[in-house]
Amino acid sequence: MCGVRKLGSLVVLLLGLAPALAAGCNASTSGSTPQPQPPGYYPPYGQGPYPPQYPPQYPPQGPGPMQPPPQQPPPQTRPLLPPLVGIQAQQQELRSVLAELLAALSAQNQALVRGIPLVFDPTVEVNAFAGCDEQGAPFLAATVGILEAIDGIAQTRATDELFGTKTYDAYCNAVLPAMVRSDKARATLPQGIIPANLGADPRRWSRAREIYDEVLAFTFGHELAHHYLGHTGCAKGQGGGAGPDPARLGRLLSVVPIFNQAGETASDSAGAYNALDAGRARRPQYEWSENGGVFLLDFFARLEQTAGAGGVLSLLSPTAFLRTHPNPLARIPWLQTVARTWHGQRR
Repeated sequence: MCGVRKLGSLVVLLLGLAPALAAGCNASTSGSTPQPQPPGYYPPYGQGPYPPQYPPQYPPQGPGPMQPPPQQPPPQTRPLLPPLVGIQAQQQELRSVLAELLAALSAQNQALVRGIPLVFDPTVEVNAFAGCDEQGAPFLAATVGILEAIDGIAQTRATDELFGTKTYDAYCNAVLPAMVRSDKARATLPQGIIPANLGADPRRWSRAREIYDEVLAFTFGHELAHHYLGHTGCAKGQGGGAGPDPARLGRLLSVVPIFNQAGETASDSAGAYNALDAGRARRPQYEWSENGGVFLLDFFARLEQTAGAGGVLSLLSPTAFLRTHPNPLARIPWLQTVARTWHGQRR
């Protein structure tokens, strides 16, 4: 839901993140640890214990004359992406993802939101929002906290996909209780969560960057939707200025727990379509799927559970997201329907 926030004398609309589908957090533990390789060794991206969606599937040979074996497709040649090191690199990555989201919008919606500034809130609160500044100009905002959380999600999910570990479980267990206890706690990935023998694997870093972008796409597809759907009331094609002062943004915003289910549902739908359309347009690069929403929603569902399973305790949590949004799992059925519809229309 949308939470209303006040910046100075103006009301700024706090908007929800873009979750998509529900997914469990457990990963198989049956994967094998890669063998040590000589220095400078970079294996082809298509090799290694990838998750089930990667290997090609062939129909079994039925009875009858011997048939030649199917031609094996060439190994995947997606380039190995370098890691995002530091908050500035993560901020620049968000700008790139936003550009792809904007390019995938209809001409009408592009005209409404083109030129809206992106502001980085220096607080460690895990949040993203859209709103209007004191002059009535639209803006988008991302906290340092949400970039740190998405990095933690991406690194652990990538490790678990490739190696069958349970680092995402360990990450959630390490950071979520602290986030519930204190609004000063960070979602940064703690040292020691990623096994030392896996941390430097270039495939892991590359896959983590793909997941990082995928989660950003769903998060900010949702936020853009709040603007072009008219929920903020200030995005009318005029672009925007520099946006509010980031240093003041974190200190002066006050949270009022007001929910707007209709607006959240509409932004979930439009934002999911935007992220999936942008993902399809990326071919032959890695194509974003709904997994970005799955991963983000699961993180916040666990945070909700840690803070009181959606009851009174979660509403009293210092975590602003839980005070201003409904239980993340409440939006799952609708988002599942949206994703199925999109896939059915674009086969």
